[in-house]
Amino acid sequence: METMKDKNEIKIFILYLMDRIGYPLSLNDVSSILYQENLVSYFDCGDCFTELMDAKHIIDSGSRNEAGDIEYVVSSTGIKIATELNDQISPWIKEVSYRSAIRNLSFVKRGAKTECTKTPLSNGKFSVHCEIIEQGKKIFDVTLEVDSEKEADKILFNFPRKPEIVFRGALALLSGERNYIFE
Repeated sequence: METMKDKNEIKIFILYLMDRIGYPLSLNDVSSILYQENLVSYFDCGDCFTELMDAKHIIDSGSRNEAGDIEYVVSSTGIKIATELNDQISPWIKEVSYRSAIRNLSFVKRGAKTECTKTPLSNGKFSVHCEIIEQGKKIFDVTLEVDSEKEADKILFNFPRKPEIVFRGALALLSGERNYIFE
């Protein structure tokens, strides 16, 4: 498993990850994502995060999470660093960390919304269209043809209740990492 040890690489990565996620995160959120995948040690993450705050590349968002922890965002200078230097980060590390973030950060916290509709077809079947929209961007969009209205209604009932499971499953199956579904 690939890990990061160089502090500059870790700092660039923290900025990249926070910028990609796109909403405020606590230090605990960031360290959980990195530590769970063994990408960075807990202490290195904390040290680098603190150094990024001292340099004003990560700033207080003015909000707190449910646990009362301060949530942070990447400053404009931090975004510039993340954008210009993110090619120094292994694509594998980027992929693994983003999947970890998807697993750990609920869609509700991320502000994602779901839309799901059914349309009767001329052949007696139904078309079901499901979307997940996060921060104004469509991150999941699928249309299925099902045999009955009952099956369509089950999808309409289940999809909005656990969209992250559907998203996670589709991502796992399409990326060839089926074990990801069960993690």
